[in-house]
Amino acid sequence: MSKCVVCNKRKGKRKCPALSGLICAECCGTKRMKEINCPLDCVYLKEAQLYSILRVEEKPADFQPKQWDLFWYFESLIYKFLLEFTTFTDEELLDVISLMEKEYQTRKKNLYLPSLHPKSTRAIKLKSILEEEFSKLEKQINDFGLPVFTLDDFIKVLSFEKDRIENYMKENRNVGGNLFLQVLKGEVEVFINQKRRERVHE
Repeated sequence: MSKCVVCNKRKGKRKCPALSGLICAECCGTKRMKEINCPLDCVYLKEAQLYSILRVEEKPADFQPKQWDLFWYFESLIYKFLLEFTTFTDEELLDVISLMEKEYQTRKKNLYLPSLHPKSTRAIKLKSILEEEFSKLEKQINDFGLPVFTLDDFIKVLSFEKDRIENYMKENRNVGGNLFLQVLKGEVEVFINQKRRERVHE
């Protein structure tokens, strides 16, 4: 059997699409997405991502019912965006959410802060979409004439999501730049299917 194209010591047992050769499991695991530019459809990358998803522990959200509604709407907006921008990264999403959280926290203190712009043009587009939709939600009032969603509601959802992304990025440095977004897509799809089943049984 041929030797690993990276270390040239151990046996190459995995076909590496990025290097067009055989690679050993150790080099694949330690150099993946760091020194090797792995394609997102690589079977070994997908296996590593699945393993990572299973082992990342998340703190449960302490949300009120209306905050859950806001959270799922927030994630569904990102999900729709990802259908068009399939290569969007966790880092870009973190940039968007961090800036929005900072803006809402500043507003809560009744301070002025000019609109903050993410680094990438794709992130700017997503932030614009989220801001437009959040602005509509802020205008909703209940039967008592009070806002349905408060600034605290938006901050709580944004902060929770930011912490989740940071946790996934910290725990998974070598499984690609969109692991959290894959988790998010899976969550939204499960949520959509659950709602469909509920409508069928009504």
